Amino acid sequence: MNWVDWILGTAGFLLTVMVLSYLIGDNVFSRLASSIFIGVTAGYLSVLLIKHILWPNLIYPLIYEPWQTKFWFVIPLLLILLLILSQFSSMTKLGRIPLAYLAGLTAAVAIIGAVFGTLLPQSMSTINMFDTSLWSESTLPGWRGILEGGIMLIGIIGTLSYFHFGRKRNLQSEQQDAQRPTILEVLSHVGKVFIGITLGSVFAGVFSSALLALIDRIDFVGQFINSLFGGF
Repeated sequence: MNWVDWILGTAGFLLTVMVLSYLIGDNVFSRLASSIFIGVTAGYLSVLLIKHILWPNLIYPLIYEPWQTKFWFVIPLLLILLLILSQFSSMTKLGRIPLAYLAGLTAAVAIIGAVFGTLLPQSMSTINMFDTSLWSESTLPGWRGILEGGIMLIGIIGTLSYFHFGRKRNLQSEQQDAQRPTILEVLSHVGKVFIGITLGSVFAGVFSSALLALIDRIDFVGQFINSLFGGF
């Protein structure tokens, strides 16, 4: 083991032990490891932001592009200036404009991505299972395919019904009835089952990933100690 590997291995060993020390309670070593992790992550993300976003999309065009192109950068520069000025206590209201723009843009991108990337493809996939015009001798679904499509359809309807919060309005008393329509109430219970299965599978995936990471760190600690004492 050369001195570079020894320094990197020692740093990794100490940080791993500091993080695992949280298992016996909150202490200064686990907080120090968390602070180091947050600092390194912030620095890494800052470098990526400057290299892949600010430099190619803002700084480089302002330096090398013609003035006709530079004119369009007045709006982002103004938003950046307002965001910086909002850090002063007397100008905090100026930050509402760029933050509102960022929130609206993020919501629009998220909604478009969810609709066209997830909702519509999954809906069309479910519909195609019951479209007889798409069936052929080579792709004709058997009872298993029809059963899978039916379960998917029931799961979608049940999940959407679970998130339906409408109530019957009593026209005489102008008050909301405490109960939803019976059909929606039944379907919502079916949706609970599918939501529980989904959350359970997600939790199992996260738990297994965390367990694999823990095993990998413990194996690293064991190998480092073995190589350290083996060197002596």
